Amino acid sequence: MSSRDSLHAKVRAILEKANHPTTPQAEAETALALAFRLMQKYDLDENAVSGRQARDASSHEVTSKVFVIKGPYRVRRGTLLWTMAKTLSCHAYRDMMETNTTEVTMVAYGSANDLFSLETLFQAAEMLALRTMPAGDRRFRTSWWIGYCEGIARKLEQENRVIVKETPGVGLVLVERSERARKQMIASTPHLHAVSSSYSSDKEAYGAGHRAGSQFSAGRNGVGAQRQIGAGRRDK
Repeated sequence: MSSRDSLHAKVRAILEKANHPTTPQAEAETALALAFRLMQKYDLDENAVSGRQARDASSHEVTSKVFVIKGPYRVRRGTLLWTMAKTLSCHAYRDMMETNTTEVTMVAYGSANDLFSLETLFQAAEMLALRTMPAGDRRFRTSWWIGYCEGIARKLEQENRVIVKETPGVGLVLVERSERARKQMIASTPHLHAVSSSYSSDKEAYGAGHRAGSQFSAGRNGVGAQRQIGAGRRDK
């Protein structure tokens, strides 16, 4: 078995562990995060990782993926995806033309590999958020989510700096992929414009969320560290 095939097999095994119903949630989070780190560092192809087929040229072409987010905190979870996309060589926006008030539709642009990494890591970050968010009113939860998103972004940026340091030349590649994704998103949706929002900040809630986001492991410690994250209460 070649080193590349061995790496694919390793990631497949990690993903199987993360998705197995008997795997404790904390271990699943760590496994998903480690899978991301390997995919991001070595630019692994989703099909190759899944064992379906070998890499092809289309894995580096910019494409789009629609994320339909339902359930509690869907607006904040949409913000989380948008925040994470920026650190993963992708760009995303919320489709405000969607009239279904029970869903938030996010559209992300990036290479197939980067979108696969975004989806995988977003799922892990969602699980961590819903397990660690403390009880509180709407103002508290809003501030907590904003802190959490910024904590996640900071942690992923730190991990990316480590990846760049470990793998010379990868930094320029990541920047180039991100810029291609941005240009494709703008070309496909020229009506896009920035929208700002206001909220009442709760410093205590923001700090708690930021600390929770900063705990997120993008896989540097790997499976085996099994860092346990304190469970929290899930509110609507």
